[in-house]
Amino acid sequence: MSKPDKAHSADRQADRCTALENANQQYIRYIREKTNQLLGVMGTQPLRPEELDDRALIDLDPIGIIADSFAQVFEFLNENISELRQAKDELQAIFDATGVGISIIDREFTIQRCNEMQRELLVDPSLTDVAGRYCYEIYCNKEVPGMDCPAVETFATGQPVVVREVKKKDKYFQVVTTPYARSADDEVSKVIEVSLDITEKKKAEAAEKEQREYYLTEKAKLATVIESLSEGLLVLDPEDRVVVCNRAAAAITGCGDAELLGQPLAALFPVSAPLAGGEGNLQGVEISYPARGGASELLLSANVGHLLDAENQSIGKVVTFRDITQEKRRQELLHRTEKLAAIGQLSAGVAHELNTPLGSILGYARLLLKDKDLSAAQKERLAIIAEQAKKSSTIIQALLSFARHSAHSRRALGACNLNTVIDKALPILNTELVKRKIELVSEQQPLPPIMADPVELEQIVLNLLLNALQAIGRQGRIVISTRHDGQRVVMEVEDNGPGIAEDIRTRIFDPFYTTKPIGEGTGLGLSICAGIVDDYGGSMEVASTPGGGATFIVFLPAFTEKTS
Repeated sequence: MSKPDKAHSADRQADRCTALENANQQYIRYIREKTNQLLGVMGTQPLRPEELDDRALIDLDPIGIIADSFAQVFEFLNENISELRQAKDELQAIFDATGVGISIIDREFTIQRCNEMQRELLVDPSLTDVAGRYCYEIYCNKEVPGMDCPAVETFATGQPVVVREVKKKDKYFQVVTTPYARSADDEVSKVIEVSLDITEKKKAEAAEKEQREYYLTEKAKLATVIESLSEGLLVLDPEDRVVVCNRAAAAITGCGDAELLGQPLAALFPVSAPLAGGEGNLQGVEISYPARGGASELLLSANVGHLLDAENQSIGKVVTFRDITQEKRRQELLHRTEKLAAIGQLSAGVAHELNTPLGSILGYARLLLKDKDLSAAQKERLAIIAEQAKKSSTIIQALLSFARHSAHSRRALGACNLNTVIDKALPILNTELVKRKIELVSEQQPLPPIMADPVELEQIVLNLLLNALQAIGRQGRIVISTRHDGQRVVMEVEDNGPGIAEDIRTRIFDPFYTTKPIGEGTGLGLSICAGIVDDYGGSMEVASTPGGGATFIVFLPAFTEKTS
């Protein structure tokens, strides 16, 4: 090849190199431009020439790296999309299978979606699709949203709302609404409404309330019945401790409710062995109760019933009791009155039959004693006859007095003061008191008048004082006292004699019963006194302990305008 040809070939080679270099520069600029564009999309600063020159850029192959990165991103996205689809399916299953109704509602109150439970609770079965329908029409049978709709408040405030109870289609729900989606200006565009059916709970609460009100009513009735009982009532636990009591129990025992509750039965009734023992029920058990405040002992009639559980095991007792003290006294008084009436009739007949012959015997004996021709022995015998006849006449007069003690026509009834009667009667016994060295103390309180015969009142006072005097014998003390007790006037005659034994205490008011030696009494004094007091509407009692003296207590009604 000639030199010109070689020169021309070299020029062409140089032109191709220059063209290739220019092409490479364009390619490099393109690569750098697209790489920077991709880096910008990825949020990375563009490449600067001083950081990475053209040769290093070609050797690095950024397009290949980015392509690989995109391949990894696409792979990651595909995995995430799969997981999201799985999560979506799971959420859809939960959405449909949950036990509460769920709806998605937009600002126009149209239903976007609802789950199966919501359809079962509130959607008419004939409707196949509720999307696009108004929720207040489908769920509430209303023409506009109600004021109690929580979705209204959530759309207005953008905050979740809880309504504890709302009624829809004769059912009761607890409803919660919460924002689900927001618009570009941050307004709530959709809400999720969750409805929990509480209808059965509501019915159960209503039934429970009704049952509770029924039990409370029955409990109040029972409490009223228990409190209105005139008998005392105690409910005991298995340890025989009081857990329930009524007013009558507190009144009879003299204890307050707080004092009774928790009290063991044995402490409340010291003599309560018949009540504590045995597993069967008891009826009419009579027990004595030491009354408080110094009052006389009470006699109670008690009944005991066992409380049983569902297994027929005893879980306590019910004890009822009533005060039969006055009832017993009335029975004794009635019995004594009947005996007095019978003996009075008999005494009147006997006295009438014996009075005439005894009078004749006494009269003739006295006439014979005036005969001066009689010997001393004869006069002595006639004196004995006259004395015994006189004693017999005295007994007959007592019988007649006993038979006539209730003859109202012979009484001089009037308002009189018992203290005045006592003051007049005491001097009569002065001689006997001095003789026996017995101290008599009178303790009188101001008294209202009583309607009575002063002579009969004096007879009562003298009989009781004589009984006390004879019981003491010699060297003792008698206290006669009076007091005003409500509607009654009370007189007590107390001595420090030997007292009255328990076995004869119930017989001392019987006619002709006496513990005195022969010749000292007829056994009619206390019977006559009891009869007079009974005729005046009063009562007579005795309290005594052997060796501790005796106290006779007379109760007489005070005189008022009503008693007049």
